[in-house]
Amino acid sequence: MSFGRTDNAKGVQALLMSFALIMAAPFFAQQAHAQEKTVAQETVAQKAAAPGAKPAVLKTESELEKRVRAIGSKLRCPVCQGESIYDSHSDVAEEMKRLIAEKLKAGESEAKILDYFHDRYGNYILMEPPAEGIHWVIWVFPLFMGLMGLVFVMQFLLSNRQEAATEAKQQKKRAENPQTLHQDIEELHL
Repeated sequence: MSFGRTDNAKGVQALLMSFALIMAAPFFAQQAHAQEKTVAQETVAQKAAAPGAKPAVLKTESELEKRVRAIGSKLRCPVCQGESIYDSHSDVAEEMKRLIAEKLKAGESEAKILDYFHDRYGNYILMEPPAEGIHWVIWVFPLFMGLMGLVFVMQFLLSNRQEAATEAKQQKKRAENPQTLHQDIEELHL
C-alpha cells in the first residue's frame, strides 16, 4: 500500500516540526528560568519593603557584583545538579561566590579564578568543559545528530519522490492499455 503525496507531505511536516521543537526546547527553558529568577527578585524586594509602602526598586549591580555573576555563571555548583553557582542557593555556592569576590578584590583575573576552581574540582566544575580529550564528544555530538537528522529527512523525501514517480508511470501505462484497466476493475469487484 502506498501513501498519497499529501500523507507524505504531512508526515515530513510533522517530522520537521518535531525536530524544530526539540532544538528550541533549551532556549525556552532558559527564558523561563530567567523570567522565574526576575519574579523571585521582585518578590524579595517587595518583602523587604515596609508594609503599605511601594515595593523597593533594586539598585543596579556594582561592577564587582557583575564580575562575580559572570564568573559564577561559568562554574557549576558541586551540590546542585546542573546549576551554576550564581543560580544556586546552597551554602557551598554562597561560599564560592564570596571567595570569587575576595579574589576579584585582590586583583586576580577571571582566568586565574576559573583555573583555581578547575584545579580543585576538575572539568566538572566548568559549565562549559573544554573541547579536549573525551569532552570533544559533548561538542560534536549535537552537530552529528543534526546532520544525521538532515540525512534522514533527505532520504525520506527522495524515496517518496521516487515512489511517486514510479506510481505515476504505472498509472500512465494502465491508462494507455485498456486491458489492464479492465483487469483492475474486475479485481475491485471481487
